[in-house]
Amino acid sequence: MSEEHFGFHPVETSEALELMPTGLFLLTAAHEGQDNWQFVQRGLPISSGPPTTVMVILSHRNRTTDLVEASGEFGLAVCGPRQAEMVINSRGVTGHKVDDKFAQFGMERLPAKHIGAPLIGDSFANLECRVVNRLVLDDRTIYVAEVLAMYHNPASEPLIHYAKEIYRFLQDPAIG
Repeated sequence: MSEEHFGFHPVETSEALELMPTGLFLLTAAHEGQDNWQFVQRGLPISSGPPTTVMVILSHRNRTTDLVEASGEFGLAVCGPRQAEMVINSRGVTGHKVDDKFAQFGMERLPAKHIGAPLIGDSFANLECRVVNRLVLDDRTIYVAEVLAMYHNPASEPLIHYAKEIYRFLQDPAIG
């Protein structure tokens, strides 16, 4: 078979997720006085409801995943431009070794109304979520959660993650 097939080029399957654009998210979790946050590459709205549901995928090795498991809830921030540098600078930083990732990266904690985890200041949006289902895979868990509340900051804009880069999203007019 030719390397090119109808104009398409073969790509290693390990690169498949990098070719699929997604929003840029930060997930917060808290339990028994401890909190943490992490970058989430895969977040997905599932249903506008009721109930409104979302899905996130977390690695088993992250401290934030431990807190989601213990609490059964999380905050999900749709990143705005202020979070882009934090995401880039936080690569490789783990909550297992850092006492306060919020302070280390200058991230503002905002109080949530329905969950114990903080929300994130300067985000495009924040969602308060309660886990309703999970699917455990080899090295990750897919969490399905009900959105209990959502807050939108119209002064911000959402970001996109694509091919290991972060892009502004609403710069061009819609084409459809």
